[in-house]
Amino acid sequence: MGKGVIKQKPYSWFAKYQVDIMGRRQTMMEKYKQQMKAYRKKKMKLDHTPFLPPTGNVFVMDSLDPTKKVKAEVLKTRTKQRRQIIESLACPVCANPMEWDKAWEAFICVKHGKKAIYEIVDED
Repeated sequence: MGKGVIKQKPYSWFAKYQVDIMGRRQTMMEKYKQQMKAYRKKKMKLDHTPFLPPTGNVFVMDSLDPTKKVKAEVLKTRTKQRRQIIESLACPVCANPMEWDKAWEAFICVKHGKKAIYEIVDED
């Protein structure tokens, strides 16, 4: 539902209310509460963006064999808020570019047989 213009109550010359399309008046306190609810919801949302580590070395773990870590080559990055975000990595097996999948929170390669899922892990 869209919001209309800000109107004044007929009996009050100083209190301004925002009127939505259905005709219900929304007080400034209700508007503030709605904005704060949206702010808290945004703040609580987890972010699993693949940031490039400060050293520049990216290690990935194959989801089928989680015991070994493999160093991956970064093919493409972009800058967002002064931080480097990894857009694509080279697949450790076939060296084709892998794209980030938000649903899996990992890089996925489909070029060889089965779908390979590689998660970013720490260096240590």
